[in-house]
Amino acid sequence: MNETRKVPPDAVHVWRGFRSEDKTQQQFEEFLGSVFVPGCSLLQPNAGLHAYIPSLPKHEGKPPTVPDQSALMFWTSQQTYHDAFKCVAVRCYTNLHDDLYDTSRSAAEFPIQLPEKDLQPETPYFLIDAPADWMSGDVVHYIGARNHNISPELFRTQTLQWARSLQSASGLEGGLLCVGESYIVAWALWGKGEGNPNCFAPLKSITATWLDRTSEHYELEHGLWEDWTGIPMTAPNSLNIQLHRTLDI
Repeated sequence: MNETRKVPPDAVHVWRGFRSEDKTQQQFEEFLGSVFVPGCSLLQPNAGLHAYIPSLPKHEGKPPTVPDQSALMFWTSQQTYHDAFKCVAVRCYTNLHDDLYDTSRSAAEFPIQLPEKDLQPETPYFLIDAPADWMSGDVVHYIGARNHNISPELFRTQTLQWARSLQSASGLEGGLLCVGESYIVAWALWGKGEGNPNCFAPLKSITATWLDRTSEHYELEHGLWEDWTGIPMTAPNSLNIQLHRTLDI
């Protein structure tokens, strides 16, 4: 395994994106696939981006309180992320957000360690305190809407119980989650070919499922200067973009 692909668990931006009201779902998906996701995939790796996992939940009937898009962006370190804004390429990509998202609702933060009790709303957490290679492994991703018969407080309590149980699962190499007032996004990393597609089954008793799948490894076969339509981003899907980058970052 290429050790340079491993990143610490607190060096990932956990993104929950809400579509701008100026964009229809079709326009949203088209811009994601033709500009935004290719831009992130091609402009940021040489600034320190090690793995990128963009996803789209089902759209028809989805509550507006559930994110329209999620993503994980793994950096060498938190400082590398901040330093990346010295690069013109990174600033160009970042400025695309205003064209696509409701930036008053969308958010990304670095996660903190899972607490013993009391998950805080809109706070990302990591489950495994060890570096991991998210680009090479099997990532299973879940997006769910809180059932209306469960209070936000009980929702967070039961989610924490599930997360604590998952931490001891054999073969788990990494885990991330974030709970809002009305939704959960969660990711579990397993070794290549060893993913457990049922790891989120306990959450289905407290949520309505809008995405539950293993992220597809997607090879970048084109570059910035080639004639191509972009990366397919049609809901629902989840892609583990196989980034091209220098190995000394």
